[in-house]
Amino acid sequence: MTGEECFDVWAPADAAWSEWAKPALFAHMAPAEMSGAATDASGEVDAFWVPDGGGRTAIVVDLPADASVAFGLALGRRGYRPVPVYNTSLGPSAVVDAAGVARALMAGAMGLRDVGLRRDAPPAFLLDSERMAPSVPPGPGKFDNRWLVFPQDFPSAARLQGGGVHDVLLVHGDRGLQDDLAHVFLRWQQAGIRMTAAHWRESGRIRELQVPRPSMFRQVWYRALTIARLRRNNAGGFGAVIPVASSGRYG
Repeated sequence: MTGEECFDVWAPADAAWSEWAKPALFAHMAPAEMSGAATDASGEVDAFWVPDGGGRTAIVVDLPADASVAFGLALGRRGYRPVPVYNTSLGPSAVVDAAGVARALMAGAMGLRDVGLRRDAPPAFLLDSERMAPSVPPGPGKFDNRWLVFPQDFPSAARLQGGGVHDVLLVHGDRGLQDDLAHVFLRWQQAGIRMTAAHWRESGRIRELQVPRPSMFRQVWYRALTIARLRRNNAGGFGAVIPVASSGRYG
């Protein structure tokens, strides 16, 4: 399976929420590197406590690396459409290990295709909670693929409500609600969407979420100033080699 074919499974053209899936990571998938490197671990994930996918709830899964893919696949079996929002890419000497996410997406594609989800199944947006936690320090010659999400990466509150979604559940790990997501969630909450959260290891302990106001909320320069700290690539996502500084000597 190629990266393009894998993307088509995760983001079918006729599915209601596919326009928010990010293609950058899929564009860098090499089938020879992805095949046989991971297995679908969604059967090991406990997602029975999540409201079923026939109702008014959307999910945001913010878990480490391939755990978020496994949870998304488990939610697929609960009737949700998992939407990969991994806006990063693969590269040599990468500072964020996106390869595990890529392998999990490739391994889970066949199982997801067999689920037979409805075109209008409610969304489960998938994120890597380690997106700004590099496994190696960024430096010259390293592939800096750190990334963040912005409000533009998600449907507006009006779009969610128009699709029948009136509640959003954050499934998180030990990092809790991260600052970049707070910019998204507070907009939704202010528009009347009910926000809840639960730690993925604490089955069923869903709590009301009062989203704190993040720094630079709704300020015009927030996105530009934030992106200035990161590196973009020509596939539309984040990830590029940090240049090695020239010594300035000749001869």
